[in-house]
Amino acid sequence: MQRFFNNSFPQNRQSRQRVNVQNGGDYFEGNEPSGQSNRFLTVQNARADIIGELDAIIQYETHLHATTDPIARTTITDIVNEEKLHVGQLFGLLFKLDPMSQTQFENGLNEFHDDDQRM
Repeated sequence: MQRFFNNSFPQNRQSRQRVNVQNGGDYFEGNEPSGQSNRFLTVQNARADIIGELDAIIQYETHLHATTDPIARTTITDIVNEEKLHVGQLFGLLFKLDPMSQTQFENGLNEFHDDDQRM
């Protein structure tokens, strides 16, 4: 896996495109083994997009709790609900492209429910 992020991996420098990963540094498109580039980037982008949607939810809910204006509250609540929908859609995409992520997610959810039942 380290090869993916090693910028000195032998490649033609002109064929690589720098891809920024939100809050996580960057890597170069083209460092992936042949045939995996698009899927790898799409999975990584879905994860970064989930982070972006969760950041938006946090921001909007902070705004929601800071106002008493009924029109603002209605509007912001609608936006928050849309962002939560986007999170679900992006997890669907991630799970389709990386089924192991779905398995681990479900295992973690089951562990939570088991722990919750014991309390």
